[in-house]
Amino acid sequence: MSTFLSRLGKVLATVVNIASVAAGIGPILEGFLGSNTKVGAAVGTAVNDLTAIGQTVLSAEAMIQAPGSGVQKLAAATPLVAQIVQTSELVAGHKIANEALFIQGSQKITSGVADILNSLHPDGVPNPSPAPTLEPLPTLPTPTVLPSA
Repeated sequence: MSTFLSRLGKVLATVVNIASVAAGIGPILEGFLGSNTKVGAAVGTAVNDLTAIGQTVLSAEAMIQAPGSGVQKLAAATPLVAQIVQTSELVAGHKIANEALFIQGSQKITSGVADILNSLHPDGVPNPSPAPTLEPLPTLPTPTVLPSA
């Protein structure tokens, strides 16, 4: 059975366009919290961080298409997610005291976002546009070899 994440990963392997999907969340939340408040700004940042994590998970899905390669995808995405978390407002400016625990938490975030994406119905993935049909090149005349003088 094809999951949302695997199907979208396949689409992204040929067509990259995930920002527009996640961008729709911000305006919805701002309607409740207001865009000129600190909470509204924090929501925008959190949405950007969550979007970046989602894009990282999707990139790993698109790059590694082998069946049963979830462990490889998690290993590929986790260090990138850890960097996003490290630069987020939640962690920025703080010293990480337990690196192993930080990596473990980043791995759980990565896995959690993959689970969320896998929970979505695969019908929500847009079908990629078919590849354009190219006209065949004209045949060139066969070169003739002139006798040497």
